[in-house]
Amino acid sequence: MSASYLLPQPDSVEEEGARAYYSEVVAALGAPTVEVRLATEDGKGKGVFATKDIPEGETVFTEVPLVSLQHIENRGSALVCYRCLRFVGTVEQQIGHKLHCLVEDLKATSTHHQADGDGGAGGSGAAAGAAGPSGAAGAGGDQEGDGESQDGVDVDLDLEEALKAGERLEQVYSHVTPERIEALRSGSEALPLADDFQLPPPVPCRRRCGEVFCGEACEAAAWEQFHCLLCIGPAPAEAAGAAAGAAAGAAAAAEQQGAEAGVQGGGEEVEVLHGVRVDRRSLATFVEHAKETNEIFILAAQVLASTLIRAARALESGESAATTAAAGSLADAGPSTSPPSQQPQQHTPQACQAALQAGWRPYVYGWKRVWWEAVAVPEDVDSEEEFREQLRALAADSLELLTAALHDPRFGADLLTLEVYGSVVGLFELNNLGLSVCSPVEDFFLAVDEQEEGPDKAAVCKLTGPLLDALDAEYATPCEATAFLALQSCINHSCDPNCTAACDSGDRTATLLAQRDIAAGEEITLSYIDVSLPYKRRQAELRDYGFVCKCERCTADLAAARAKKAAGGGKAGGGVGALRAKIGKRR
Repeated sequence: MSASYLLPQPDSVEEEGARAYYSEVVAALGAPTVEVRLATEDGKGKGVFATKDIPEGETVFTEVPLVSLQHIENRGSALVCYRCLRFVGTVEQQIGHKLHCLVEDLKATSTHHQADGDGGAGGSGAAAGAAGPSGAAGAGGDQEGDGESQDGVDVDLDLEEALKAGERLEQVYSHVTPERIEALRSGSEALPLADDFQLPPPVPCRRRCGEVFCGEACEAAAWEQFHCLLCIGPAPAEAAGAAAGAAAGAAAAAEQQGAEAGVQGGGEEVEVLHGVRVDRRSLATFVEHAKETNEIFILAAQVLASTLIRAARALESGESAATTAAAGSLADAGPSTSPPSQQPQQHTPQACQAALQAGWRPYVYGWKRVWWEAVAVPEDVDSEEEFREQLRALAADSLELLTAALHDPRFGADLLTLEVYGSVVGLFELNNLGLSVCSPVEDFFLAVDEQEEGPDKAAVCKLTGPLLDALDAEYATPCEATAFLALQSCINHSCDPNCTAACDSGDRTATLLAQRDIAAGEEITLSYIDVSLPYKRRQAELRDYGFVCKCERCTADLAAARAKKAAGGGKAGGGVGALRAKIGKRR
């Protein structure tokens, strides 16, 4: 396949390149206490090891993700910067946002499921897409609304969910009115103590696509890194007018399908940036499909878009893969020194390949397997072959939508392939880190609760108590996201880890802390799961990660369980506190 040079090569040259890359990553992070070894003694592949003694409680290193994405289902719980995940606005606006989204979700659940129960049409696109990774919603055909399965959903359970949503909505409105929710959202109501929790004001995307940022610097950095190619906001009129000439100039070097059809369908929806023809209308279709099926497709698009931009800059400046390697390993690309909209110049295939390899370098060493081969097969799946083929078809559908949105005659034929796309999605299946950024709303209500008892606290609680009652457990919901980090993705799992990862700086920056003393030469480990679970539950959870854990704790638990079984005893158990932020790397 033409894109094979983008994927790891099993030879000494590749190993030398990987060692050089991870040495650059460690140096860039200022983390001289660790090193990456490409092969561990127990055959687990890459691993991170301490190069000197690390005392308990010490920060091992901090790292900013190469890419990250707030979970779509979490967006109603946290209003955050699209790039760095920092909370924005005010505490009042955050509370109003939570309540507004909660109410809208409850209304949709109640009315939608009640309509289904009355024999109406099947689920919405979003619900249908979420029914399973295959995206084959409604495959069972039409069903009657008599308690049988309808579009794969049990109607009786559907109606029960609708009733619960209605009851929860009544509970919310018993504590807070719609008018007060809007007052909080608009900032017209001020709460006592809220000034103690200052947040940056939200800065909208320059195209008003709906994304917000914590400042102009973050907005510009995201735009330069990937968002200029993925923003679904319409292009300015002048950029749209220039797109016709640029696309026409690229037509000779491109496949006939791209340039002509794009301009004819575009108008203000089509422009050329960094030599890439971008169709904003097609982008919107791609994003909607990803939201309905698998949000990781959006993260994969970030990877490919940032790769195209880095490759374009390397090509424009005449740099080779070797001279742009260090720059390519950084999460945040610097500002472009060339005009963003221009006709692509002609370059040799060798120059294009070298530039693409430079742009792709931060991700090549995280590759394991393509998505449809990496996913663990659910226990209720009858045919593994059919299941994996459905995932492959879903990825192919997503890629088709993405290639309709992004057309690049220089790099597209090699980068925008199903093998590469599947490997990127698989990378997040095997190497993602789950991020959790604490909400200032939780801190606010805790501060109210910690006030000294008396009339002042009573006055504050009179205003804040109904809001807390309406939010219920939602008050403490953090920002939750998934990300890829170059160094932390190399850390292996243990059910008794010596480190923990947490976002404790108010944004997506992940800090690795030593949970106990770590000796020089000892492997750095994290837990991918809730380690408070007993042995069998832990192994079941780890099945999704594609391996059987044989750490010291699991070995001891298994031996104890066998001994108890032989003696006619009970169950084995035990645990360590669950981690707040945990690695999602899967082998």
